[in-house]
Amino acid sequence: MSDERRRYFRITERVGVAYELLGTDGESHSRAPDRAQEQVASLLDDIEALDGQILHELEVMSSINPQIARLVGLFNQKLERVVNHVLMDNQLVSKLAQKLQEVNISACGMGFFSDEAAAEGALLRLELTLYPDKKTLNTHGKVIACELEAGSGRYYWRVDFESMSKAHQEVLIQHIVRSQSQQLKNKLKY
Repeated sequence: MSDERRRYFRITERVGVAYELLGTDGESHSRAPDRAQEQVASLLDDIEALDGQILHELEVMSSINPQIARLVGLFNQKLERVVNHVLMDNQLVSKLAQKLQEVNISACGMGFFSDEAAAEGALLRLELTLYPDKKTLNTHGKVIACELEAGSGRYYWRVDFESMSKAHQEVLIQHIVRSQSQQLKNKLKY
């Protein structure tokens, strides 16, 4: 494998990265809901409690001044639509679960930071999006090292690609060559 690494150029750039840790059997194991999902659930509970209070106050207000009650009701509907829109965006982002992040990548593997630790030898399902072409590559990987970065609390993962199709590997090689060429041109300008 080390001979293979020397055959490929390696660059550092921003790539869309989504991954899923697989079990030792190579099968998917869903992860527990993350902190963001818990915060959304808590927010929805708070909104539901406030809606009950608002409806009660609107009923009282409608007998005193129906026009103000109608105005407050309209504002409440407007706010509800904004909240629903934000929640839909949040769910869409969660489904994609892809982060744009800096990686050190070659045609045979990559290194990147993660907030979680992974065991050496852990298997991954990977989705990479290369920019600016927005080409998406799906492959599997194997964690060959995971090191805690001092002071940041983040882990640096070194991953070998496994079973990447020849077509995706060719797309990745062409992308790396183009990106490296562009990076060299940018260095010469300054």
